[in-house]
Amino acid sequence: MPKKSTFKTTEASATEQLGKRLALQIRGQKVFLFGDLGIGKTTFLRGLACGLKISSKIKSPTFVGEHIHKISKNENLVHLDLYRDESLGIEKIERLQELFTSFETVVVEWSERLSKKLLPRKRVEVEFSESKSGERRINFVEYS
Repeated sequence: MPKKSTFKTTEASATEQLGKRLALQIRGQKVFLFGDLGIGKTTFLRGLACGLKISSKIKSPTFVGEHIHKISKNENLVHLDLYRDESLGIEKIERLQELFTSFETVVVEWSERLSKKLLPRKRVEVEFSESKSGERRINFVEYS
């Protein structure tokens, strides 16, 4: 049974703080971010990186596909962005599977682009949505 939590934020700084607060819980996980453009996925990831003591600048790798950030001497965070991938070819799917097996902490933006059958059984899904009043709702679901 998945473990679910829901958080609400009203500004970017609160979304970033939430990422920072959840960093140790997310460390070592495959994390899939869902949500519309501008909803706070990269902002959340900046907070996560801060919580993991990553010193490199976090920005969305929309045009290059992936960034690898050093957490410690032997540990990295892989940040993937599938925004430009309307459909995934076999090479991209193989690369994703390689990253999932080679790295402990992998965060994927625009996870809507992935078929559910490509997601690992053990994972974290973070879904961002926004109310008409501008409040962000962030659903955090851990599958084990």
